[in-house]
Parts: sequence; C-alpha cells; structure tokens
Amino acid sequence: MTKDFLPIKNISVEHEHRSDLLLLCVSVIWGMNLVAVKYLLTELSPVNIILIRFITGSVLLFLLLFFLEDVKVPLRDIWRLVLLGAVGIALYQFLFTFALKYTSAVNVGILINMSPIYGGFLSSLLGYEKFMKNRIIAIITGFIGVYILMTKGDWKIFLGGDAAGNLLALLASLSWALYTILSKPLLDKHSPLKVTAYGMVAGSVLLGFFVPAFFDGGELAHLSLTGWLIVIFSIIFSIVIAFFLWYRGVSKIGVARTMIYQYCVPVFAAIAAYFALGERLHLSQFIGGAMIFLSVWLSRRGQQALPKHAGEGKKG
Repeated sequence: MTKDFLPIKNISVEHEHRSDLLLLCVSVIWGMNLVAVKYLLTELSPVNIILIRFITGSVLLFLLLFFLEDVKVPLRDIWRLVLLGAVGIALYQFLFTFALKYTSAVNVGILINMSPIYGGFLSSLLGYEKFMKNRIIAIITGFIGVYILMTKGDWKIFLGGDAAGNLLALLASLSWALYTILSKPLLDKHSPLKVTAYGMVAGSVLLGFFVPAFFDGGELAHLSLTGWLIVIFSIIFSIVIAFFLWYRGVSKIGVARTMIYQYCVPVFAAIAAYFALGERLHLSQFIGGAMIFLSVWLSRRGQQALPKHAGEGKKG
C-alpha cells in the first residue's frame, strides 16, 4: 500500500514544482513587458497599446483553442466568462491606464500589488481555499517587499499623488483580484486554455467599442522596427502565454498562492530596466526583492501543509 501511495504523492509534488516554475516565468515575462511597454509608450498612445495587444491576443488565443480543443461552452457558463473578461480585461486595463495618468507610477505599482491581499481574503471568504497563517504572513511580507522595492526605501514617496488616480489604482487592484477569483469555478469545469481564450475574447469585444474613439492607425504606420518587435513580444508572451499560465496556476495550486507571484513582477521589471534602460539598482531594492522571494517561499510552505488537513477523513 505504501508503494502504491508514494508515486502519487511524488507526481503531485512534481506538478506543484512545475506550477511554481511556470508562474515564476509569468513574473519574468510581465516584468520584462512593463519595461517594453514603457519604451512603446514613446511611439504609441496607452489606449492604442491596450487595444492592439488584447484584441490581437484574443484572436490568437481563440485560434489556439479552435485547433487544440473543443470550443463548445455550456450557455450557463457564457455569462460567467463574459463577466470574467469585463472585469479582468476591459475594466482592469482602463482603470490601470487612467490611474497612471492621474498619479505616479510608484503609487500605481504599490496599490496594484495589493491584489494578492484582496485575492487571499476573498478566496477564503468565498470558501475556495483555506487561508492559513503562513499565507497571511507571506502576503504581508511580499507587500512590504514591493513597497520597499517601488519606493527605493524612501518612505515619503508614497504620500502624494492625486486622490482620483490612487482610487483608480485601488479599483484596478481589486478588479484583478476578482478576475483571478472568478476564474476558479470555471477552471473546475474547463481547461485553462478555454477559460483564458473566452475571457480574453469577451474582454476584447468590450474593448472593441472604444476602437472608433481611440484607435489611431497612423501611429502603427509610423511604428519603428523595435516598436513592432515589442508589440509582437507583448502579444505572444505577455498576453497569450502568460495569461494561459496564470490560469493554469490558479487551476493547479489555487488563487492565493498563484497571486503571490504577482509580487515578483516588480523585481523582474527592475532587473530588466537595469539591463535595458541602464536604471540603477539600490540596496533597498535588493532588500525588497529578498522579502518578495521570502513571501513566495512562505506561501509554498503554507500550501504544502494544506493537504495534511484537507485529506483527513477522506479515503486514499
């Protein structure tokens, strides 16, 4: 009996490790994407970037779904997928973009990264997963790490900024948390690719209503070769691959543990900015980064402790 049980346990642990590694890859991609889009903003307007990335990305995701899986979805799940796209794609992107317009990038970076806090508590409140002590410590540690990294140790930075911009950033953070949580019941019934593709298509259809007012084809006509390469990278890696892997993470290891990896995004953005833009790295940023990776480790410990209790009373 022991011999039969151990391989199952080892496979489960192996799958968890793979999920952690893939989510770390997502953090790397999104960190690099922040720097890439920062460059792209010198050639394209923020709304144009959103429209191009997400509308094109949704088409590619749906084509992948069409060739790899059955595209059919029960009618009772369609409205949930539409809600998913509305909250996490259309609403989040506009809240995030206009938050950047009205307040500082530092404020937005800090407030956006409150979503793991919302996600952890809401996921527990809705009964999707147990919110343990280790998980709470991990989320708080990670957020402090993000704060230190974003402010470079200057605690006074995050005091100003327009109140409207700060509020928009908070709402964007909440919408991202809801986007991740709302996917959980859908991922229990459908593959990560199907949920990603349908959610992205729904959000992009809603974004499509803004095309007549905001889309400027003239900007694309004058886009440089570097700009086009960044657009292609952003669509294929940041949209198609990263969003799929994010939902795969939610499906495999849960909402709270997946969202902890969002804290790693500013770390890899700072590293990418150092190599690509020549920005300095400060000692405080190394400290903040260390705290963020500590939070990921704590979160993994919390997850590994869960099956002990969750499996009690169940037949093996």
